[in-house]
Amino acid sequence: MIPKKLRGFVEKLHESTEDEKIEWHEGGDRSYFCNHKDHTLYFSNRFDEDTEVSTFRFEIETSGKSTPFTVSEHEADYIQMKNLFEATIVNANNVDEDLDDFFD
Repeated sequence: MIPKKLRGFVEKLHESTEDEKIEWHEGGDRSYFCNHKDHTLYFSNRFDEDTEVSTFRFEIETSGKSTPFTVSEHEADYIQMKNLFEATIVNANNVDEDLDDFFD
């Protein structure tokens, strides 16, 4: 579940990701990171084959402090995290430039 104190942050992050006000980069193994001001964000998606459950892991690192949380597919916030994760992928891959000439 998205912690109550971070709900507004996650919503604004999604908007800023879509508007390209921040920049995401691909890490390893379908993970992404964002360095912005004095903060680093980490975002990843995992599928546990044993339990057959998908989980998003999100972490905020600021001044040496790490604040992680997870959201599994059985939680109400899952769709919100899925939408943010997909926006993160589009942002990291700079899809705008890739698709500029698609219909030309």
